[in-house]
This record gives sequence, structure tokens and C-alpha cells, in this order.
Amino acid sequence: MSGQYRVRWFEESDLEAYIRGLNESLYDEYDEARFRWKMVNTPFNLGFVSIAVVEYAGEPVAFNSFLPLRVRRGEDIFSVVQGCDGFVNPEHRRMGLFQKTLQFAFGELAGRGPKMLMGFNFAGSAGAAQKVGSTITGDFNSLRVKLSDLNKCSIEGNDEVEIKPCSLDDFHNLYEDWAKITSKLHYYRTTEYLRWRYSHPIRRSMFYSIKDGDDTGYAAVSLERGNVSNTLFLEDYSPILNRPRVASALINQVLHVGEPIDEIYLTEAMGSLMSNAVQLLGFVPDHFYTLIMKNISGIEEFESKLFRGGVELTSIRNWSIVSSDIF
Repeated sequence: MSGQYRVRWFEESDLEAYIRGLNESLYDEYDEARFRWKMVNTPFNLGFVSIAVVEYAGEPVAFNSFLPLRVRRGEDIFSVVQGCDGFVNPEHRRMGLFQKTLQFAFGELAGRGPKMLMGFNFAGSAGAAQKVGSTITGDFNSLRVKLSDLNKCSIEGNDEVEIKPCSLDDFHNLYEDWAKITSKLHYYRTTEYLRWRYSHPIRRSMFYSIKDGDDTGYAAVSLERGNVSNTLFLEDYSPILNRPRVASALINQVLHVGEPIDEIYLTEAMGSLMSNAVQLLGFVPDHFYTLIMKNISGIEEFESKLFRGGVELTSIRNWSIVSSDIF
């Protein structure tokens, strides 16, 4: 193949090719509204649309998106980017273009704020990320249950759990209560972030406060309507939902909101407490992602492991990651 590849940042004229390629490779109905929500309106925007584009003969042939986010642990807050929504046109595959977008991003983003790349990748892209120095940290399962199978399960004591609808501001306050005491790394949920995250173009979200005995917590769920079925996503929750009876109580509450629901989804680290809890309710693994991490600027490295403030970032046990964190 003659010619040269050039990597650059996204331009508005790339939008049509980007949407078309995503619908051919990853989505069924990606559109401009979802693009504007995800890559333009994010509150942690870097000041430009952070999508790396590979151009060949003047035409965009590959894309890799880097969504700006922030990570928090106690009072320590730092910027990261999450790789998402990437593809290579079929006739240009096996040319190392995915690695080129990563190398471009690492060079361009160093010094602009993001300290680290995170990515929830399928097997092929995880392998490509390894080739440019990324560390594989662990696997995450997407789990699902059909309503007919969920109804076969009953968890003793779920009627003792108090689940109440709450406002987004109340949800944020409950998050802050947890964030101030947890030692877990997690994505920072400012009020602005939550308002953006739950303005998803095709999902309607609901927020709940939870009380189980003397313990309190929170949860966010989202309903996505389809042409033939409706899917409920367990998006965000504090560790109180790791208790099977609490997860059961929340689901039972949501099922009575009046909308018909056919399936329920969430994504969790393999072997996590929450993964084990929902499998007791009938959830089964559907597909999995591999979480990779790569230092961009200012993260300590030792033998392929990343550290910040003495905490190993590349250890899954140090993180609290839920479905809403995977873009």
C-alpha cells in the first residue's frame, strides 16, 4: 500500500466518518447527540476533542478516543484519560495503527494534565496496548440476567432493606460521605460530572438512597428503551450493594417503577464481592474486558507496576470500579 499515515487530533470534518465507522464496528445507533454528550460536553474537557485520528491520503481511516476523567483517593485527585470508541477501517488493519494512536496520545498529552491512560479493552486491543508499554491489570465481566430468571431467586432479608428515591444532589452527598472514608481509588464524582454522566442521550436514570441496619449507601440505575425490549443498567453504587439482600431489594424496588424491563446488566471485576452477589440472583457473565493502564506523565513506575503516593494503581484490589466508569 503506497502513501503515508499521519496521526492528528480530531477535526469537525471527521464527524461523519467517525459515526459511520463506530456504527459499523461497535454500535447500532451511535449518532451526533451521543458524540456531543461524550466527547464535547464532558466537564473534564481538555479544551479540544481528544480523539486521535489516523489519516491516509487525506482521509481518516482510524480513530481512538481518549475521554478525560479524574481519579480520587481521599484528598488526592488527579487527571487520567480513558481509551474508548476506537476502530480501524478494515482495509487498513494489521498496519499498527492502533499503536500509532496510543503513541501519539502519550506524546501529546504529557504535560497537559492527564497522568495515566486507563482502558477497558477487548482482547485484541488489550494486546496492542501491551505492545506500547501498557500493563494489564485485571478482567471485568459484563453480567446480565433475564427477568424471567431473576424471578426464580429470592434473598432472605431483602424486605428489611430501606430503598428510597432521591435527588441527584442527595446522591452526590451520599457519595461524598463514602469518598471521605474509603481508601479505594475511584473516579471522582463531582456534581458537574454526575449531571453530565446521567444526561446520557438514550437512557433515563434514577437515584436511590439505601439503608441496611445502621449502614447507608447509594445507587444509580438507568433504563434504556429498545425497539423490542427494555434494559436496566445498574450503573453506580456504594459497597453496601455488595450484600446480596441489598442488591435484591434495590432490583425489586426498581422493577415496580412501572416500566417493563426485560434484562438487567452491570459490569464488575471478575471475582469481586458484587459479582458474586449478583450471581446469587441469577446473573451470568456475558462478555469481558481487560483493564490496562499506562503512565503518561508523573506516575511512579517499578517493574511494570504503577504507584502514586505509595499506593499501587495497577492492583485491582485498590480500586472501586462500577458500570458507570466504563465508557
